[in-house]
Amino acid sequence: MSVKWRRFKSAWAWGVWAVAFWGAIPLQAQDQTDEACIPALSYLPLDARQVGRDSHGNAALGTYERISPDGRFILRSYSGAQVGKVTLMELPSAVASSIRLYRTPFSNEAFPVQGTWRYLVDVSGEHYRFLDIFRSQADAKPLFKGGMTGFYAAASEMSEGPNGSNKVPKPERVQIRSLSWPQNADPDGQGVGPLQIATIEVQDDGSTARVVTTSGARFICGGRTSADGNVYALPMLSVDGTEFSAIPQVPRVGQPSMRVYGLGAAPQAKAHECDLRADLGLSPGKAVFGFPQDHASAWLAFSDLGHVYVHDRALRRTFRLDHAKHGVLASAFPGLTRDGRVIYGATWRDCADAKTCPEQAGYVVADPYQSQAYRDHWRAAGAKPPLSCITQKAVAAERARFARFHGLPD
Repeated sequence: MSVKWRRFKSAWAWGVWAVAFWGAIPLQAQDQTDEACIPALSYLPLDARQVGRDSHGNAALGTYERISPDGRFILRSYSGAQVGKVTLMELPSAVASSIRLYRTPFSNEAFPVQGTWRYLVDVSGEHYRFLDIFRSQADAKPLFKGGMTGFYAAASEMSEGPNGSNKVPKPERVQIRSLSWPQNADPDGQGVGPLQIATIEVQDDGSTARVVTTSGARFICGGRTSADGNVYALPMLSVDGTEFSAIPQVPRVGQPSMRVYGLGAAPQAKAHECDLRADLGLSPGKAVFGFPQDHASAWLAFSDLGHVYVHDRALRRTFRLDHAKHGVLASAFPGLTRDGRVIYGATWRDCADAKTCPEQAGYVVADPYQSQAYRDHWRAAGAKPPLSCITQKAVAAERARFARFHGLPD
């Protein structure tokens, strides 16, 4: 048998296995250039010696995790005594590499300013430059204090810098909108109530930053009371601060369900009215926004009963993501990168036999465009999907964009 024939036979056998395992291979997957598809699923285990162990002896996962726009970093709360309350995790660019950990000065449920991650915010409202946390870790110092505070807060940058040339002018004005529940002294009432937002404008010269204007806290969605009531749960702000998702707890029309609202008022308005833009028709965990693609409404990602889903608002369809491992159980809630990947913490097994296959914990990186549910939808529709997969080139471009914006080593 010739060498050429053996190579052809081996490549053919691999292709048959791949089709059987993942479904039809998109054309990009056959290309060995940067246009090749990323793996449909990647599993990145944590090292228990680094992060400590949970009550089952597995590597400890956080319970509140936020994913950076390029998927390189995870801001993780409730990290455990071994690594501190809040840890910045750096995922490797290659699966074979290990996850790096950076200690932070934050309290649990610190959050990023979405869109750019220019700042990371403690629950006190103190804003830290991302680069300072990366370089100085727990010794980093805050730049300024402002916006909504507390455990149940989220923030987004409304500036245009990172979506344009990515060359950040100095000095510049940065507009940040933050969303929060009012703080409730009753622990049984935490996480449920009316919503407030605040908008601040920050003068940033690259080394120092200060708040120059603030709207103050404003209650929102007063005009929705007749339909939704005024008590919401699980709100999440969009990456550009123009929308939010939440579940009205005692709606006067319909049943409680995760909904998306637009924030139509100007930043300095005394009241922010809301318009209903989507209703998922179910009540999962927090629905996290992705980035708008080609002027289409941003996708949402959420977890429910241990599974992870994406919701395509243009199609008004929800798709469950695949599992390649056994006993996969999603933890906390997922995040969507700018290029469309879904990243989430989870536990899993490498085989079906729990007795011979120990449980692992870490992070899953999924390409929703390669999921069976997404492909089945387009196959049933007899149409070609707008995107068949996320390419390695797209992932590399986002990693380079984020590194360039923050001045990080790539």
